[in-house]
Amino acid sequence: LKDGTLAVGMYNKVELWKDGRCVTTLKVKFGCLALCALPDGSFLSGAWKEIKHWRDGKCVRELKGHTGDLHSLIRVKNGKIASCSYDMTIKIWDLEKGKCLHTLEGHTDAVYALAELPDGRIASASADKTIKLWRDQTCEATLTGHTKHVKCLAVLPDGTLASGSRDRTIKLWNTKDGACVRTLAHHTKTVRALAVLKDGTLLSGSHDGTVMALR
Repeated sequence: LKDGTLAVGMYNKVELWKDGRCVTTLKVKFGCLALCALPDGSFLSGAWKEIKHWRDGKCVRELKGHTGDLHSLIRVKNGKIASCSYDMTIKIWDLEKGKCLHTLEGHTDAVYALAELPDGRIASASADKTIKLWRDQTCEATLTGHTKHVKCLAVLPDGTLASGSRDRTIKLWNTKDGACVRTLAHHTKTVRALAVLKDGTLLSGSHDGTVMALR
């Protein structure tokens, strides 16, 4: 979070850690799979079918509309919130008004991950083995190539999109033409998490118990 506090999503709760100790425990329903820090120091949690807005240890707003477990939350450049769910949809929210503005439909299985591209489009990754690129409410492209669920996404500094999958690979995509430019097959199990460091290094975490740094 903005003040250096670490938020950790767990089963039935979110823990806030600072200076090496848990300072606050917040109750949520079932497993918390998604967290999103906001510029004002507050944050969002996605657990079960609910998005909660937390400020100073209190829930100040709830966003309801998904019919399946939430998997990812991101804040996009226009200040809106994007969420995705096991219900196969992506929803765009106005947090201040507490309402869903748009529901994006097109995936045929659970949507696991979201990422915003430099041009403002949203990328979504799904158990249907595809990645979709959305501009406003329109799917402009569907990226295919993974052979199992696509579990995670990250955007490199040059705008290249990275995706990780249950097929044990990481794919790098040119989002201008939708072409897969490289496939990395270093892991031996599902690639579950991707992150990009300030120097552009891509980190990948896998169910094989390893984290790899890729340049």
